[in-house]
Order: sequence, then structure tokens, then C-alpha cells
Amino acid sequence: MSARAAQPLGPDEGIDRGRPGSSARAEFERRQQADDRHRQEVFGRFLAPLVKAVAGERHATTAWNRGGRAEEKVGHYLSREVGLNGLVLHDRAVPASRGNIDHIAIVPSGVWIIDTKQYSGRVQQRSAGGWFVSRPVLFVNGRDRSSLIPAVLRQVAQVEKHVAADVPLHAALCFSDSEWGLLGRPFVIDGVHITWAHQLAGLLDEPGPLTVNTIRQLGAGIASTFPTYAPAGTSHSPTGA
Repeated sequence: MSARAAQPLGPDEGIDRGRPGSSARAEFERRQQADDRHRQEVFGRFLAPLVKAVAGERHATTAWNRGGRAEEKVGHYLSREVGLNGLVLHDRAVPASRGNIDHIAIVPSGVWIIDTKQYSGRVQQRSAGGWFVSRPVLFVNGRDRSSLIPAVLRQVAQVEKHVAADVPLHAALCFSDSEWGLLGRPFVIDGVHITWAHQLAGLLDEPGPLTVNTIRQLGAGIASTFPTYAPAGTSHSPTGA
């Protein structure tokens, strides 16, 4: 029996679902303050604000702010769309690591590990290789971004250690504010769904083998193993870098 056919989950299952984008926003603020201190050291207390107003924030700093906003937007949207049929955990710390997982959705179809990316430009699947051997590659804004795929698969491997072998695991790269073109479609490379928030929400809404009780148990266990962001710092790459 699927979770949809049983009693839906309540709005408060006693699980800390986290706040999407918290670690990226905190890292942006930390870097912003460090940049301000550096400008004051170089230009002095009175000239530093003028230099900042003219030159603006460093790209490496603002990328964290853009990434945090993207995670927040996607996270709130997915939580709203999943509603009482599942759980969406946000900004989870990886054990023995300074990295994080943007979103973990536990829904009837299984556990979804979701990495949000904020890139401008068009998302495409292209082919690389020769006539006889080719492989699909991920391009965004004309650049090969295939390295994003093994990164999310490593996150899946982390979660896989802590769930039963019969629990379906899924991976997704969710692009925020990217372009797909009039005929653009989501696609899958190495088992990772390359998609956008609206289409991903449809995947999370599909029926599956997990019951409500299983979702509750998985949610509690995963939330405990992968706790929500704590302000000790993070080193994961910003989603908009």
C-alpha cells in the first residue's frame, strides 16, 4: 500500500526539516564580512565603503547569496508540492564532513537526494565521443558541467549507507532559473535526473512502495543522521558558482 492510500503525514512529525539555503546564506554573510574587513585594511575605514559601492561585491562572494536564494526557492516549492504525502528535509550536514546535501525528499517512490544549482543559460544533454562510442554529457550555458553528476552521486552513496537495501534511492540535479528552450525536456545521465523544480515536483508526487509509517521512520532516521545546518561553517561549493 502506498503512502497516498494511508493516513497522510501531519504538518509536524517531530522532525527538524531544516531551512533551505541556510548554510549558503551564512557563508555569504561570513565572506561578505571578511571582504569588508579586507577593504578597510587596504583602503581605510572611510574609503572602504566607497570602493565597495563602485566595485561591488566579489563574484566569489555573491555566488553564495545567489545559491542560497535558489535553494530557498526550490526548497519551499518542493515542500509545498509534496505537502502531507511525504517529508522534505533541507540543508543537511554530511557526517564527518563539512559538505551538505541541499534537499532530501522521502516520498512514496523512495528517498530523493536533490542538489539545487543556480546557473544562467540553457541546460542541454549532448553527446561526446566518436562514431562508435559516445556518452551523454551535461552542458549549461555552453559549458560542460558533467562534473556535477558524480558530485550528487557521492551524496547518494552517503545516504545509502544509512537506509535499508530495499529502499529506492533517486538522485536529481534541480536547476533554478536556467533555460530549457521551447522543446527542452528533462533527461537522465548516470541515473541522475536533470530537471527543474516543477517537473521534479511531479516525480516526487508519483506513487511507490513506501508507506506512511515507513516514510516517518526513514525521515526520523535520516534527519538524525544528517542533521540540519549548524552555524559552524560549511565548505560545499555554492550552487551558483
